[in-house]
Amino acid sequence: MEMNEVPKRKRGRPSLAETLDLNDILVAALGVFAEKGFDGAQLKDVAQRVGVTNPLISYRFENKADLWKKSVLYLGDLLVNRFEAVQANYIDLTGMPALQAYARQYIYFLAENPTLYKIIYQELGQETWRSSFIIEHLFTPVVWFGEKSIEGPMEELKEFKTIPRANFISIIMGASSSFFMLSHLMKSQYGTAVFEKDQIEQHVEVVNKLLFQQFA
Repeated sequence: MEMNEVPKRKRGRPSLAETLDLNDILVAALGVFAEKGFDGAQLKDVAQRVGVTNPLISYRFENKADLWKKSVLYLGDLLVNRFEAVQANYIDLTGMPALQAYARQYIYFLAENPTLYKIIYQELGQETWRSSFIIEHLFTPVVWFGEKSIEGPMEELKEFKTIPRANFISIIMGASSSFFMLSHLMKSQYGTAVFEKDQIEQHVEVVNKLLFQQFA
């Protein structure tokens, strides 16, 4: 074959390794980890969910820990991209309006990606390599957007800045996610289907009103 000649493909269908989207594996893995936890999850569970053989998963990832890390990074990148879009579309947005905009996107993201809050609450209550990984690669980058929007001596933020950060973060995370975590309770007791768009929007408005409006 000449140096500039394009090699011919073999006849027949391409292999699964060529056609399987890596993101499909990561999404399936997030579902498995969210349901079974890290210790309970197995690579074969992910393979079954994607519809491939276990060796293909093992070929793509070093081990279960590698798959878990890359799945969390994938989810974190999606969330950071969502926040970057807010920052890009509303360049001059700062203070309470910015925090409300980020809270809105965070709540919608949780509704669209329930694996996020499930994995967060599985891992962040204990000191493990996984909780440290989430803090470094997901929590810290996301919180940066909120901190950036309220830096500087803005008079209207004086009272807000007196709230201890640890208390505020726990409140906003709990307020945002518990609505979805308790979906069966909300449905059985109040007839509220929490993942419907009108209910998500109402939740956004309530959270922003309760947590931010008094400082706006």
